[in-house]
Amino acid sequence: MSSAHHERQYARTVRRALRTVPHYRERQSADGALPPLTRDEAEARRHLLMPLGAALLPRRDPGPRPAGEHIAELYEALCLAGRRPRRGAEVYETARSLRDPVRAYGVTWRVVLSPAAETDPYRDPLREHHPDRAVPSGRPALVIADVDASGPVPPAGTAPTVPRLSLAGSDGAHPRGALWHEPWLGHLGAVPPSCGELHLNPARVHARLLDGVTVLTLLRHRRPTLVHVRPEGAELFRPESCPRHGRPILRRERSSP
Repeated sequence: MSSAHHERQYARTVRRALRTVPHYRERQSADGALPPLTRDEAEARRHLLMPLGAALLPRRDPGPRPAGEHIAELYEALCLAGRRPRRGAEVYETARSLRDPVRAYGVTWRVVLSPAAETDPYRDPLREHHPDRAVPSGRPALVIADVDASGPVPPAGTAPTVPRLSLAGSDGAHPRGALWHEPWLGHLGAVPPSCGELHLNPARVHARLLDGVTVLTLLRHRRPTLVHVRPEGAELFRPESCPRHGRPILRRERSSP
């Protein structure tokens, strides 16, 4: 995707938000601009981030994000990371809640409960999904595990682990093949195996500086519509162009000596 096309997508998303989403219409009217949107504000004003005509009536409340959208985003991030799963493979994603297996792209997508998940250790259906018990089958498999201060959570079994990081948990030294994931925004990009830069998925994410802080616009989200969101840790990163690939990246700022 060219830089010009990427900017046009961003401009269309902003125009649509100003035209159809109450939150951005209010902000434009009050401030003359769209200031950064934090996680707390997004949660408090969720009903105002929906397009007009998509009110949160009980019969229309979107509830959890559709599994198909989540899997498409995750699949694209894996491809960007050079981790495209083989047909017939199984992908185990660590998560705080269970989800039925999903079949897409010739792959079965499953959930392994995160150690942080609250479960009843005496209930077999949940215990079977913990990382220390959910051993992948004989099929080719990948296990996606979040990175924290102590490194990725090592799952049981022999399946390779794909580390998954967030901006707040990153020190700027990104492992090649890692995924970029913000819990409230989804899978936004990855670190390709050919370089150590944190690449955005330009089909889904646009990054820019606003008031000196990096903000993200999610180009395909409608319910809710997320324009100029500021994920935790974004103040430490700046949008640039990859010197090797010429594609949009985020690079951690170097501390002054």
